[in-house]
Order: sequence, then structure tokens, then C-alpha cells
Amino acid sequence: MEKTKKIWEKAKKTAIDKDQIKSTLTTAGNKLKRLAENSNEWQELKSKLEILMRMIQAHLSGEYRSFPVSSIILIVFALVYFITPMDLIPDVIPALGFTDDASVVFLIVKKLNRDIKKFRLWEEEEWEQAD
Repeated sequence: MEKTKKIWEKAKKTAIDKDQIKSTLTTAGNKLKRLAENSNEWQELKSKLEILMRMIQAHLSGEYRSFPVSSIILIVFALVYFITPMDLIPDVIPALGFTDDASVVFLIVKKLNRDIKKFRLWEEEEWEQAD
């Protein structure tokens, strides 16, 4: 539980620093690529993380500002938890190492369901306008 508290504190600090958020996005993207290369079983986790990453990127760029601060912190927490190798179940443990990462991401995605739906609608409108 102590590790989760430390990750939460790091997420809160990261959420207010654009450079740290960008660094977290880069690290999460790199880890996500490695994870996706290693297994097809992680495709659902990959898609959940990708939407969270797009949400933060759109927020950072100023294109989409409809998130409450609490949602931004939760998204950053999910990303920081995902990239932290020594969380509740260390990532170096084969097969089990990413299960806690997946659990945290899925829990946060469920909690942010309304924000995600609104964001996806906004994305669809943006894509339609671009055509």
C-alpha cells in the first residue's frame, strides 16, 4: 500500500508539470510498444492506455479542456503506475507482473467512463471535420 501512496503522490506532482506529463507519456508509449510486441493477450490493456494517453495529449495541447482536474490526476496516476516497474507486483515477474497494472488501468477507465465517452464523441467530431 505504501508504494501505491508514493505513486499517487508522484502522479499529483506530475499532473501539474507539462514536461513531466510529456515524459510520462513517452515512457508509457515505449513500454506499451514493448508490451504489445510480446503478447496479443494485452491488446485490451493497450487500447485502454492509448485512449488515456490521447486524452492527456489533447488536454496538454489545449485542444480539449473538458476534464476535471480529478480526472487528469487519475489518468496520470494510471500512466505513472503503468510505467513504475516496482509496484504491487513487480513487472519483472513473468505473466503476473502486468496484472496489477492492468487492474489499475481498468479500474480507472471504469471510473472515468463518462469522461472517456465525451472525449470519444469529441474525437469523432474532430475527425469528421477534418474530412
